[in-house]
Amino acid sequence: MSDTLQNALAAAAGNPPRRAPGVAGRVALVAGANGRYGEALLNQLLGCGEYAQVVALADAPMALGMRNLALAAPDALPHVDDAYLLVGAAGDAGARSFYGRDAPFVQVLPETALAVARRAVDAGARRMVLVMPTSAWQQMGNFHRGLGGGVELAVSQLPLESLSILRPVVPATSGAGSLLQRIANVYLSVQMLMMPRSIPTMTSQQIARAILAAMRASTPGVAVLAADALQSLLDLPPHARAAPALR
Repeated sequence: MSDTLQNALAAAAGNPPRRAPGVAGRVALVAGANGRYGEALLNQLLGCGEYAQVVALADAPMALGMRNLALAAPDALPHVDDAYLLVGAAGDAGARSFYGRDAPFVQVLPETALAVARRAVDAGARRMVLVMPTSAWQQMGNFHRGLGGGVELAVSQLPLESLSILRPVVPATSGAGSLLQRIANVYLSVQMLMMPRSIPTMTSQQIARAILAAMRASTPGVAVLAADALQSLLDLPPHARAAPALR
């Protein structure tokens, strides 16, 4: 965990959230609004018309000149209703935009995800979608249907009304980066070729739509949707119910 994020999360414990002035409707928090999935999700939430304000987790507050988008540090979060957490991996070449468009946004890593989720709950979130990109080989078989260890299990213990865990396939990246990153990209490409037909190939925009659909369709408890179930979310009408929860 970076010192900046760690200090901000520690300071947040004594700061009760308040609704932002002039915001009357529902507020969504996006933590991890970086990379292909994060950028696509941010655009999806801003354009869906369901939130009066979208708050992106950032290293420091910043005014972007957009009426319904705000950047807030962990220790200065306003009240939020729904939380979207996208967890990335340290050193992932695709975790940041090549052009630096997502530079202000905090990247949520596995080691920081629980602290960020707790902060979202402290800020008022009672519904959460946790996005955990998972490699193709881990999407095969039935062992991935239930809660995974570590982050998923820990977040599921938080006082949330609903938690939807989505596991899209780790996105492919460009050939840029270090030798190690290029080797990892080749490995991911081979995995993509080995994926069974039951796991559809989805664009980042489709993944973003599926994430929003999961929030719309959330029911009390915990639901886990692996990559082969995400396509079905795109066919749900607004406010339809998703798969039964685990608890």
